Amino acid sequence: MPNDQLNSSRRRFLAVSASSTLLGLIPELAYASVIRTMQGQVWVNTVPATLNTLIKPGDTVKTGADSQVIFVIGDDVYKLGARSSLRLRYNPGFSIVNAMHLISGSLLGVFGKRHGNKVIETQTATIGIRGTGLFLDTNPNNTYFCTCYGDTEMITHDSNRQLKPVNATYHKAYSISSHDAHNTPIASDIMKDHTDDELYYLESLVGRQPPAGFKSKSN
Repeated sequence: MPNDQLNSSRRRFLAVSASSTLLGLIPELAYASVIRTMQGQVWVNTVPATLNTLIKPGDTVKTGADSQVIFVIGDDVYKLGARSSLRLRYNPGFSIVNAMHLISGSLLGVFGKRHGNKVIETQTATIGIRGTGLFLDTNPNNTYFCTCYGDTEMITHDSNRQLKPVNATYHKAYSISSHDAHNTPIASDIMKDHTDDELYYLESLVGRQPPAGFKSKSN
């Protein structure tokens, strides 16, 4: 892909990422959320969490083995799987999470459109999202990524910086590798490790359902 096309797309869809590393003080807790459900060991900024713990933009949430946590910030819902670490970033001009770094492990999330585009950084790619249901599982060499529904754009972190836009109504999955001898770091994959019922449940926590066209095989 020509560099000017890649750069143009990055400016359009991932504009918020440029300032996402600048963390500051949050003037209010309007977008803080208590934990909805949790099991096992969960930490927020290295402090053991309880069901009364607030999670807000700027925090890092981590889980232990056989653990998980579900929380809501604004109109976005996050389910962090076992042995996972998620850093929530924000731009002071937005006062809400607009970017995040999935350092390790898995994340199932549903994101509303009200606050515009967001980006998720993983070990091998940066992903732009809006009004999207998605699942990620990442390690230093590979990121499994499923666009369950909605629009995303993936930009790889390899030397060629490949771009792939995705529009899905029902689960389009990919594996994004940092090392590929054939120079094709984005490969098609199958849906795995998450379910339609989980997506319906997460959307219900903010009074929504998956969009028209998403049809659960269990319904």
